[in-house]
Amino acid sequence: MTTLRSIIAVVLATMSAIIVVLNWGYVIINLQNKRKRIDQRHSTIPLVSFVLAAIAFEICPFTPKGWIGIIPLVDIGNWVLLRLPVVFWKGYREKSVQDQNRGRPS
Repeated sequence: MTTLRSIIAVVLATMSAIIVVLNWGYVIINLQNKRKRIDQRHSTIPLVSFVLAAIAFEICPFTPKGWIGIIPLVDIGNWVLLRLPVVFWKGYREKSVQDQNRGRPS
């Protein structure tokens, strides 16, 4: 049973690492497309690497399993989630400024 848990944990961690590599590849492709003025955008996938790594962390029977937590930290798709509060705050501020400007007589 420990062998099966180990194999499943390694497979899930590998799948998570592949998603991290693909996300970085998408970012590089987006930068190249921007330089070439091509209007195609490739999207990154947030949270999937985190979910797979969390499941692998729980399944892994070995004691030193902190290395699994590094996988979602290097995923640029998860970094986008750190910017969400800033995006919402800017949108809220712009909306409130527009609402204030509507009330002013011209």
